Amino acid sequence: MDIEYHYWVTGIIAHGAGFNEDEAQIIAYSSQYVDDNDVCFTVKDRITEKKYRNFVSQTMDILKPKDQLMRIYPIFHFVPGDPSHVLARRHDGKMHVLNTTPDSEHANALLSAAFKSADDVKSYQIGVASHAYVDSWAHQNFVGWHDSFNAVGVNVLPNIGHADAQHHPDWPCHRWDDTRLVDREVNNNHRFLSAAERLFSHYCDYLITQKRYAVENRPAWAALEKELAAIFCSTCSGHTNEGKEKRIAQYKKLAPWLNKYDEQLWFNEAVETKIRGLKDSCDGLENKFFLFKDNHYWRDGAEYEKTKWYKFQQAVKEHERFALGDLSGIFDQMGNDISKV
Repeated sequence: MDIEYHYWVTGIIAHGAGFNEDEAQIIAYSSQYVDDNDVCFTVKDRITEKKYRNFVSQTMDILKPKDQLMRIYPIFHFVPGDPSHVLARRHDGKMHVLNTTPDSEHANALLSAAFKSADDVKSYQIGVASHAYVDSWAHQNFVGWHDSFNAVGVNVLPNIGHADAQHHPDWPCHRWDDTRLVDREVNNNHRFLSAAERLFSHYCDYLITQKRYAVENRPAWAALEKELAAIFCSTCSGHTNEGKEKRIAQYKKLAPWLNKYDEQLWFNEAVETKIRGLKDSCDGLENKFFLFKDNHYWRDGAEYEKTKWYKFQQAVKEHERFALGDLSGIFDQMGNDISKV
């Protein structure tokens, strides 16, 4: 899924389930920021010289070594599911231990862990886990590693994740063919509305445990489903994301409290960057061409531990820590010990 779902739809679902506007905003931003958190920063305290280093939850460098990719893709975007799932039936009969399937045990475990996380980072970790959870629908039948299992048709793109399928799995209101599958015709609206219903249900279950409302006052899914279905409306196929701007305008109308997404907002609020030459990045091949690295410092007067960027990064680290433990059996089965990377 892309920003349309991870930010706008997730925020709307969170608020509809009973999170207040501030919480829903953080959940939505954190959910989308998982995709934009692709740069490694070393941030210094000007006084103590203490350094803080974040962990990326996305990478544009698909040539990273296997153990590094394994700590990103299966944990944040392609959570392993049930290889024997009925929706995973293929013409060639192949199965893969890393295959992503919707609403899987591991994806549910990540969301449950987020609900139990520390209060100061809980909304952030819920957003991070929500990203991985709903992606189990969009990214179903792909694995988060370079493998011919991912090959759809014939093209020169590397078989990593759904690269072969391009953006087709991520767009609402989109129809496409996954030629590997027995049931090859894919309607993303069916997948996305199913993901929305399950995420909404998890949010409501959690808020009931927090005594935000009683069981009998549980928000009804039917009303929100009707609103989202009206926005998704009819589907189309092809190689463009038809109707995106119109849908986003409708999301804004449905959630006027949800601010326009700015991927630099949290970082710039927390960190001051001293650019040396051209602004650089620590991720991707282009990083190799920068002779002088930028310097990053916590902003003067800001309590960095209270900034949203820092809390998000702590949530990412906690999500990763839990996921490594939860998925250790699968990684061990594949002969990969990535816990020390």
